[in-house]
Amino acid sequence: MLIEEIKEFSKELNSKFYFDYDLKKLNWFNIGGKTKIYFRAESLTDLVSFLKKFGKKLKIFILGAGSNTLISDEIFDGAVIKLSKSFSNVS
Repeated sequence: MLIEEIKEFSKELNSKFYFDYDLKKLNWFNIGGKTKIYFRAESLTDLVSFLKKFGKKLKIFILGAGSNTLISDEIFDGAVIKLSKSFSNVS
């Protein structure tokens, strides 16, 4: 199963993975359902590794600051990726 594969893969990275994560915490409106996978990318290396391995196997949504985002109450059957503060200087 893909979730088990991602859980195993997550042990190799410094980034955080959460499963069945509540997306209400990630937007200014405090609305929305859950996502099967929430990936908080801490480095470009971790992000690239994740996308190379799972990018074609999953629906992917990149979440910004959440200020202009309305999230459905439905479960998102894929991965929501949030970039950590370490990406603020990436050019």
